[in-house]
This record gives sequence, C-alpha cells and structure tokens, in this order.
Amino acid sequence: MKNSPAKIEQWADEPFRVFFPLGVLASIFGVLLWPALSLEWIAYYPLEAHARWMVLGFGGCFITGFLGTAGPRLLGSPPWRHWELFVHFFMALGMMTFLVLFRISAADLMAGLWLLGVLASLLYRFFRERKDIPPPGMPMAALGLLSAGLAGIALSLIPVSNLSLQLFTFLRLLYFQGLIWLPVLAVAPFLLPRFFGKRSSHDFEDSVTLPAGWTRQFAGSLAVGILLIATFACEAWLAPRLGMVLRGTLVMLYLAVSVPGLAGVTRTNGLGLALRCVLLCSAGGWLLAAFFPLLRTGMIHLMFIGGAGLLIITVATRVILGHAGRHDQLTSPLKWFHAVWALIAFAAATRLTVDFIPKVRVSHLNYAAILWVAVLLFWLWKLRRKNDSSQSSKA
Repeated sequence: MKNSPAKIEQWADEPFRVFFPLGVLASIFGVLLWPALSLEWIAYYPLEAHARWMVLGFGGCFITGFLGTAGPRLLGSPPWRHWELFVHFFMALGMMTFLVLFRISAADLMAGLWLLGVLASLLYRFFRERKDIPPPGMPMAALGLLSAGLAGIALSLIPVSNLSLQLFTFLRLLYFQGLIWLPVLAVAPFLLPRFFGKRSSHDFEDSVTLPAGWTRQFAGSLAVGILLIATFACEAWLAPRLGMVLRGTLVMLYLAVSVPGLAGVTRTNGLGLALRCVLLCSAGGWLLAAFFPLLRTGMIHLMFIGGAGLLIITVATRVILGHAGRHDQLTSPLKWFHAVWALIAFAAATRLTVDFIPKVRVSHLNYAAILWVAVLLFWLWKLRRKNDSSQSSKA
C-alpha cells in the first residue's frame, strides 16, 4: 500500500497500463460468450453483447490507453490527473457491467459518455495546456471519438425513438467501425513508418505555431476521415456493396501511401509483417463482404480480427516494449510475434468459414474464440518475460 500513490501516478502518466489489461479481459469475456452459449451457461443470444465487448471493450480500451498516454506527450501537456483516470476507468467498467447484465441500451449510453469524456480530456489539453502542435492526423482521432460517442448515445435511445433503417445502419457503422478506423488512420502516418525504420511525413519539430507543411497534411488527413464517414453514409442510404468497396479501397490506399514500407517487400521483423497482414485482411474483409452480402457477418470478421484486432495488438506491442525500455526488441527480428500474427490470421480465417459450412458453425465459433484467447495469453506471457528480463538487467 505504501507504493499506491506512486503506482496511481504512473497509471495516470501512462494510462495504457490500466486500459490495455482491461481491454484484454473484455475481449476474452466477449469471445467466450460463444462457448458459454453452446454449453447453455447463458440464456440469450450474445451477438449484440459480443460485438460491444470486442469493439468497445477491446478496441475502445486500447484506443483510450494509447491516446491517454500519447496524447498529452504529443501536445507537450501534463498527463491525466488522477480523477480523470478514475472517471474514464469506471465509465468503461460501468459499460462492461451493463453488458454482463445484457442491458444493451444502458451499455451504449455509458459507452457514449465514456468516449466523449476521453475526448474532453484531450481537447482540454489541446486548447488550454498544450506546448506543441499535435501530428496533423490526430484531429481525425478526435473525430472518431466524437462520432462514435454520439452514435452510442443515439443508439441507446432506440427503445424510446423511431430510427429509420438507414439511420440505424449509419449509426452502427460509426459506432463499430468509425471508433476503430478513424483513430487508426489518424495515427498511422505518424506512428507506423517507425515499424519499417522510415521517417514519417507527419513528424514535425516541436512548435506552438503551425509549422510549414502541417496544414497540407492536416487537410489530407481530414479529407480521408470525411471520406471514410461518407462510405458509411453510402452503405446506409445508397448502395451497401459500393460503400464497402469504397471503404476497403480508401483504407488500403491511404495506409499504403502514407506509411512508407508498408506495401513493400523489403525485409522487416514480426511487427512489420503483421502490419502487412493487416493491410490485406482489412481491405479483403470489406471487399469479400461486398461480394458475398449474404455472408457479410463472417466476411467482415476478417477485417475486425485480422485487420483491426491484429493492428491493435501490434501497436500495443510497440507501446509496451517502448515504455519498458526494450527498444532493442523493437529493432530485433521479434520472431515470436510471427506466431502471434499468423495465429490471429488463422483465427480470422476460422471465423470466416463459419457461414460457408452451417453444420460446423457452433464448433468453429468455439474454435475461433478459444484460439483468440490462447493467442492473447501467449502474447501477454511473452511481453511479461521481456519486461521481467529488462527489470533483471537493470537490477
């Protein structure tokens, strides 16, 4: 207990230490709903709860941990205050509590307020405490939190409101895909080139005024964010197939152009190869969903698992190793991570085949769930070993 104030100080300075583990637990709970259903441990069909555990619990916590850690540093502002850490943590925990109780509307309301609260913490530092201009893509992350937060609140009102099918579809796309991909596209040009030893075009010198070239990069990033939201509108109101094709093409082209080395064939380590797998799975998931509309749910999981899920794990690996002082690992072959990305891709493929062969649906859902849990536990074990070896060498 004597170390509690110091520990809380570290958590507020580096919120990923709280939110990454919470996200892992959320995803484990979310995927194990399928074995629980087959074993008759739960009495409800868990599709809606599962989607929220994975996108909001897993994705939302990792995004919060990353932005809460990197955001103040990029702005040159103070880290989260203790009360902010507790508020954001308990809002996320409140959302998960409602999901356990299968109170979907209440969970959506709590999630919306949580995401808007995280956004408020970032905006306060930008307008009141910053000593540096953030990377030009970062406002797109704010757009992701804002749109997903408002969508969550709107979806929570469904029991007392009448939404058209088109508006309902649009809000769900903002909620489940916008929350992930807007922040991803925001930080990708700034962060991901480092995985390939390249310099980022979004990396500017510290400055309290706009440096030369910043506005042009900002305009390009904002345009991509608006176009991504436009693909949601296209899918909801115009043509679902066209919306998904445009989204897959947009994300693939933007990542390939803005991240030097990503679309190449040059030699890289486990993290770099994982990112190349992300590029293929993300675009492939949307394109397959567009051309197999009756199997859309299974196809889109290729994007969620092999794309967004693998990307989150890959970036989190760099964050954890970097903050543990293991920069030597980041430039090493990192062979063990090949197993991580390959198994995640296999889990995505397992989930994808479920809808093609209905008679194995239950078993394949369970296999994919168990495989995801096994990969996460292996990932945590390897990172713990790397961290322990770092602590031993310092001692």
